Amino acid sequence: MDIVKKILITFLFATSWSLAQEELAKSEDEKVRIYVSPDEQLVNPEILKFKGEQASLIEWDRLEESKFLDLDQWRVDIRVKQKEPRWRRNLQERRLREKMGYILECVGECRLYRGLGYANVGYLSTIREGDELQTKDDSYVWVYLLDGTMVRLSPQGSITFKEFNIGLKENFLYLRLNAGNSLVWSRRTNELEAQSIKETDSLFFPLSLGEANPPRREKKLDEEDLFKFLEDSNDTFVKYEKLNKLIKRNNVFISKKTEYFLVMPNGTIQGSSIVGEFVVLTGNKSFFKLRDKEQVGLKGEFTNPDITFYFRGFSNEDKVQLDHGKWYEVDAKGRELKNREAGVLAMGEFVTKNIPSIFIARELLFSKYSLFTQEVLNDKELAEEYGYRLWQSRKSKNSDLEQRLNFLIEYTRRVETTNLLVAEQFKKKLERSGEKWESSEYTQDFYRKAMGDFYNYREGASIFSGVKESLNSERKPFWRKVNSKK
Repeated sequence: MDIVKKILITFLFATSWSLAQEELAKSEDEKVRIYVSPDEQLVNPEILKFKGEQASLIEWDRLEESKFLDLDQWRVDIRVKQKEPRWRRNLQERRLREKMGYILECVGECRLYRGLGYANVGYLSTIREGDELQTKDDSYVWVYLLDGTMVRLSPQGSITFKEFNIGLKENFLYLRLNAGNSLVWSRRTNELEAQSIKETDSLFFPLSLGEANPPRREKKLDEEDLFKFLEDSNDTFVKYEKLNKLIKRNNVFISKKTEYFLVMPNGTIQGSSIVGEFVVLTGNKSFFKLRDKEQVGLKGEFTNPDITFYFRGFSNEDKVQLDHGKWYEVDAKGRELKNREAGVLAMGEFVTKNIPSIFIARELLFSKYSLFTQEVLNDKELAEEYGYRLWQSRKSKNSDLEQRLNFLIEYTRRVETTNLLVAEQFKKKLERSGEKWESSEYTQDFYRKAMGDFYNYREGASIFSGVKESLNSERKPFWRKVNSKK
């Protein structure tokens, strides 16, 4: 009997020792799961952490006490978290508002809406995902995006910066063009042909980025030959020479193209390497034009990329391939697309015909802020060093970036169609009550101030007799403060 007891005790001891060894062999994460609730799990140090990420998952500024202390809601949360082990990481990624770019220059009043409030922005103000930028009357703004894209917004305009995704092989940019006249100009690796006409977007000079400003040079006005006043051949070649050197230098780092997803209320445009002018009139038609190689002024070989337009309608999956160098007109409901003559739209397009100083600023900002967007980094490096999530390549049909794009195509079509129908119903309701529905129209307000400055500006000279040239101290409050005499 004693022998049996000894054997049994020895067996139990051996079994306990074996279980203890297995327990010790378990990972730290598994042991934590035994003793702590899912809400209080210690974060595995191997899991990536985004730069600037807060330890607490509670959004104290949005906290609603009734929901936070609701026991039934807490039970539901626990069940959901137990079914999804990556809930903490998924929540952090959904809350991530990645930096998309900076304000290059604002003339007038430019408002950036983030959350419940807004702020007036200026040079190097940060743009993040979800931000909406608005320009007031006679206000203009240039925005630099981190992939090298330049965005210009004319007066009474609005644009929402939805997403900027860095991928293994390509980057992805999602913008919603809410209203007004906007220009989206992708960075291409080609050098640019010099133009003899003086810079057309002179309203922004001098740029706050001093190194990008054209050299100051006095020029006498010949009243017998005013057209000669508009020529700027000497300065132009110097500026383009500098610009092309910067482009060539930065091209060493280029490894990724940018895929664009541009949403208007009545249509969506998707493709790569887009340079396009867009006019979105609230409650009315929209117009857009994709500039071709000659209009952009590219040197060397360049093939216009395939650009797709998606129509509106809940079950309307129609799409068409767009031509470059032509103006398009989209009806208010987003069901018809046709070519049209440029007409008055050419006036707004002319303002950005020759802008080497803006492009010099782009190249300077690219080398300072954007090189990481072209590097081949793993997800841990990109998250911890720069605060971005890494996306897979679109070349794989099952990649997250490809699935994201497919979702957005379907989602935006349905959502924007709903918005158009709601607006139409609201319009009819106003008309039944005898009120007037006013839709936007394309007028000279979109370009008047910019064109006036172009014809009037020549580094201290004026081509209009009796019209005083606006001084830097009058147009640039920051310039006045920095250069004021002590």
